Amino acid sequence: MKSNTPKQLHKVAGVALVGHVVRIMRIAGIEDISVVVSPDLAENAELKSALLPRVNITVQTEQRGTADALNSARQAVAGADSILVAPADMILVSDETVRKIIETHNSSNALATVLGVNVEDASGLGRIGVDSSGNPTSILEDHEADEELLKSKLINSAWYCFDNKWIWDELDAIQPADTGEVYLPRVIDSAASEGRSRVVISSDPETGLGINDRIQLANVERIMRQRINEAHMVSGVTIQDPATTYIDIDVEIGSDTTIGAGTHIGTRSTVGSNVTIGSNTQIISSKIGDNAIIDGSRIVDSVVGEGAQVGANALIRGGTELMPGSKVGNLAEIKNSKIGSGSKVSHFSYVGDATVGKNVNIGAGTITCNYDGKDKHRTVIEDDALIGSSTMLIAPVTIGTAARTGAGSVVRIDVMAGDTVAGVPAKSIKSK
Repeated sequence: MKSNTPKQLHKVAGVALVGHVVRIMRIAGIEDISVVVSPDLAENAELKSALLPRVNITVQTEQRGTADALNSARQAVAGADSILVAPADMILVSDETVRKIIETHNSSNALATVLGVNVEDASGLGRIGVDSSGNPTSILEDHEADEELLKSKLINSAWYCFDNKWIWDELDAIQPADTGEVYLPRVIDSAASEGRSRVVISSDPETGLGINDRIQLANVERIMRQRINEAHMVSGVTIQDPATTYIDIDVEIGSDTTIGAGTHIGTRSTVGSNVTIGSNTQIISSKIGDNAIIDGSRIVDSVVGEGAQVGANALIRGGTELMPGSKVGNLAEIKNSKIGSGSKVSHFSYVGDATVGKNVNIGAGTITCNYDGKDKHRTVIEDDALIGSSTMLIAPVTIGTAARTGAGSVVRIDVMAGDTVAGVPAKSIKSK
C-alpha cells in the first residue's frame, strides 16, 4: 500500500478492511470471532475501534505466514467444532456465501472447505485444482501451477472452513517454504487425500477481488458503494445520482427520503423517512429526523429533529441538537448548542455553546462570543426572545423570556425577561 497505515486499517465505505470481514462474519451468524494481528497492532486504538464488540485479538509473535497466523489463534478457538478463516482484504464476500461455506462444510463432513471464485483473468492468483468429482485436490500459486492448471479460472479466495480437531496437526506438518513461511493452502492436499475436501464456487468475480494497492482499494470501494446505494434504493430511497453519492456502511435511511447528487453520508448516521437532502450535503455520525430538509449543508456529530430545516452551506457540529421544527439559515454555524422547537437562526450567524429556547428568532449575522481567549462560556436565550441582526452576545450571558435586542447590539450583561436592549454596550430602552 506504500503507507504508514497497515493495510487492514485502510478504509472502504467508512470502515477499516478488517472491520468489514468481522461484520460479514457477524451478519452470517458467527459470534465467536478472533482477529490475528502482529505485536505492533495488538494495542492499536484504531484497530480496536474498527472491530465490533466481543471480538478477541490474538497476537502472531513472528510473521511466519498464513498457517502460522492461524496457529496463533489455536487457544482462542479451542472450543469450536468448525472454524471459519478469512483474510482481512477480501471484503466483497457476502454473508449468504459465508453461510453456504459453513453449511457445505458441515453437511459433507469435510475436513477442509475452500471458497473458490471463477474470474475472467486469473493471472498471478492462486489456482484451485479439482478432481473429476469437482472436489479440490490442491491450491497452487501461479508460479507453481502446471500449464493445465494455469488454464483454470478458479482462484482461491483464502476463505476456508476447517474441522477444529483436524486442522492443528496439519498445520504442524506443513513444510516451510524457502522463505521460512508456512502457507495455509497446503492443508487442502491432506484433506483431499482422505476424500474430505470441498469447494464452494462463486460465479461472481467481484467476490475474488483482494486489495494489494490503492488502485485495487478504490475499485473495491466503488463496488461496495454501488451495492450500498442499490440496497437503499430497493428499500425506498431516491438517490438522484448514485455515481456521485457516497453512503458508508452502517447507515440507516428511511423510505421516501430523497438524496441529491454529490452527497456523503458517513458511517453510524441515521436518516429518517421523507427527508430531503440537497446536493453536496455531508452528514457524519449524525441523526436526521423524519421530514427534515438539509440543503447542501454539513452535519457532524449532531441531531437534526423532525421537520427541522438547515440552509445551504450551513455547518452543524460538535453535539448540536436542532429540535423539531427549528430552522437554520444559509451559511450559519451551530456548535455544541441546543436550538429549541420553532426557533430560527438566520443566515451568517454563529451560535456556539448555547441553549436556545422555543420560538426564538435570531437575526442574521448574530454571534455568540463564547471564547474569551482562555475558556469557553455558554449563552442562554430563553423562549420567545428576539435577537436583532448582527447582535454580539458576550458569553456568559442570559437573554430572558420574550426579551429583545436591537440590531447591532453588544450584550455584555444578562437581559431580564420581557426587556428590550440596544446599543454598544446594550442598555434597556423599553421604558423610553
